[in-house]
This record gives sequence, C-alpha cells and structure tokens, in this order.
Amino acid sequence: MKNVTFITTGQPTTNPRLVKEAETLHRLGYSVKVICCFYQQWAQKPDETLTSKYPGMYIYCGGDPVIQKPAYLKTRIRQKLSTFLFKYSQKFGIPENAISRTHAEALAIAKKIKTDLYIAHNLGALPAAMLAAQHNGAKIGYDAEDMHSGQFTSTHDESYRLNKYIEEKYFNRVDYFTAASPLIALYYKQGYSYLNPVVINNVFPKTTLKIGQNYKANEPLKLFWFSQTIGPDRGLEDVIKAMAAAAGKVQLHLLGSCNETHKAALLNLARTLKLSTDQLWFHEPVAADEIFNFANQFDIGVATETGIPLNRDICLTNKIFTYIQCGLAMIASDTQAQTLFVEQYPTAGKLYQKSNLQSLTDCINFYLQNPDVLYQTRLENYRLGQTELNWETESHVFLELVQNVLN
Repeated sequence: MKNVTFITTGQPTTNPRLVKEAETLHRLGYSVKVICCFYQQWAQKPDETLTSKYPGMYIYCGGDPVIQKPAYLKTRIRQKLSTFLFKYSQKFGIPENAISRTHAEALAIAKKIKTDLYIAHNLGALPAAMLAAQHNGAKIGYDAEDMHSGQFTSTHDESYRLNKYIEEKYFNRVDYFTAASPLIALYYKQGYSYLNPVVINNVFPKTTLKIGQNYKANEPLKLFWFSQTIGPDRGLEDVIKAMAAAAGKVQLHLLGSCNETHKAALLNLARTLKLSTDQLWFHEPVAADEIFNFANQFDIGVATETGIPLNRDICLTNKIFTYIQCGLAMIASDTQAQTLFVEQYPTAGKLYQKSNLQSLTDCINFYLQNPDVLYQTRLENYRLGQTELNWETESHVFLELVQNVLN
C-alpha cells in the first residue's frame, strides 16, 4: 500500500478537514504521517486525545510556548525576521520561512519520510511539501480550505504580497488541487487558469443523534455559533441587536476561545440592549468529535459571515455543515457562497441581508412564530446530513483524486 504524508501549519484539532482525510487513508491501509505544529493553547488537550488513537502518525515540530519554549521562540523570531526581510528579498528561503513558522523543521522531517504523496493543508505548508516531494520524487497535492490571497482588503498589504508570491511560485507544480467551496475553486481558477480545482465540501461523518423538538412556543429560542476564536468582525454584534428586537426570548450560545476584552464588550452590548443575563452564553472549545452532541441541544445555527474580505464572501465554513449534520435549522448572511448554498438547498434555512438588522430580526421572528416549521427544518437538515452532505459521500471524491495521482 502507498505512503502519504500530510503537512499543516497548525494542530490536528484545529484542522478537522485534514484529520478526516488522514484517518480515511489510514483505515484503507495507507501508511500515513502528519507533520504538524503548535497553533493554539486550547487545542493541546484535544490533540492528545486524538493523537493517542494513532501512535506514530502525528509528528510535531517547532516547539510550543510551554514545554519546548526555546524551540518555539526560535521559530517565531525566524518568521518575524523573514517577514521583515521579504520586503527586500525573495531569496534564501525568506518567503517560505515568512509564510510558515515551522517551514524549515517541517521540510527537514518531510525529506526523511519515504512517501509517495505529500498533501499540503493550507498555503504555509505548501513550500515544505513541494520541496520534499521534489527531493524524494513524490507527488504533491494541495488543499485550499481558504483563498489565501483573498484574505486581505488591499493588494498593497505586505501579507497579501507574501501569500500571492507563494501561490504564484508553487501552484503550477501541484498534481492535484482541492478547494473547500465552489467559489474558492472558481476564483482560484480565474486567477490561475492552469489549475483544475476539485471541490471537497467541509462535511462531516454521519451521526446518530436524536432530533427532539427543543423549541416550543413561549420558551427561549436557542441560537448557536462556534469558531476556534470568538472575535470582532464576525457579525455577532448584529445577532445580539436582533435578539433585543425580536418578538420573543432568544438565547445566543457561543462556543470558542474568547479573550476577556471581547467577551466584556459583547456582554456590555447585551446589557445596554436590556437583554437578561441568561440570554448570552460563552462555552469553552471542545474537541471536534464532541461538537455534534454539544450543538444538538440548540435550535438554530447562525452563519454570520460579513463578506469582508473576499475569502469570507466565497468560503463555505464548517459551521454550515456542522449545523446540518446536527439537525439544526440555519440562519445565514447572504455572502456569495452562502447564497449559492441556500439556492441549492432551499429547505436548509433562511438568508438575511448582511448588516441589515431588520432582515436578521425577521428571520429570528419567523422561527419564533413557527415552531413546527422549525422542527421540520431541523429534521430535514438531519436527513440531508445522513444521505448527501456527509464525509462518507464526499470522501469518494478525495479518494479518487489520491488514487489517480498514485496510479
């Protein structure tokens, strides 16, 4: 059986898309390695649980700020210095070390692994994967979970220039290219005509959840939003304002890492709008495989993308597919990607106009006033998650790509 090595610039827990691919190949008998590194403190414990299931599969590099602090500080200093020097030179591996804190360490490990295919998950991992593939005569795959050059509001931004440079230097040498939404694939194809992106949606494995009629008239309607980080410019302030204007009691449950400053700002906004203390809840992050049971207790998942920058307008986040897999109705902002999704699956939920408070309030009020419709929407979404929008179905696309490249 063939050998496959994944490279990422984050931790397994923060990249469930990579984990699904790696575990799928492992179950089919492939020899799988994953080169990864520290990214966020909250992911440490979930990582330990995940990696213990697969001894020897996950290889960490670049240190961390607690146990391997010297190595971690060294890589951070190198990345900051490389980022500064990129303004003046693109030689000596400067761009590669600027785009990834652990480029040098990941490359050194990857070169030593006898593998048939390297798969880079995110742009920072691509140079190490490409250079290792050239060194060992292996194939190279790339997964675009985001449009990296579309993450900036100005083409004059130095970070934009760096991301664009890496794309232009390495994209033309990949053996396959996958994208996490139809529009990411489309925009990358428009920018790089030689690419043939294949869409692999951010779906999850089937679940065995019980979909109860949680919301009933005269009870709180429970909204749910999650991300690795709860921060500004995510549309959450609009949700809180809409809750205050809604025709019934609504709770908002936020799952993710949130610093005290932003948490205080959101709580202060809720108090200013006269929301009660039990209407806004903060929950600490959980492991990826625990989120489905956690989310199942709520009624509606909100996808509040603001559409700025371009990447946020064209991405389909794992929120949407998590909500569907958990049997939640959905309220989503009308970004390009989410509008296209709801056009394809009109029973999944409702769209609201970005930055239009009344439009968002109307969506909330509709479900407040129609609990039976809400319940049927949840049942239909759960059915959709078990029959079509799941990893068991989507993985066939991934496996066909891998097999075609290796044969």
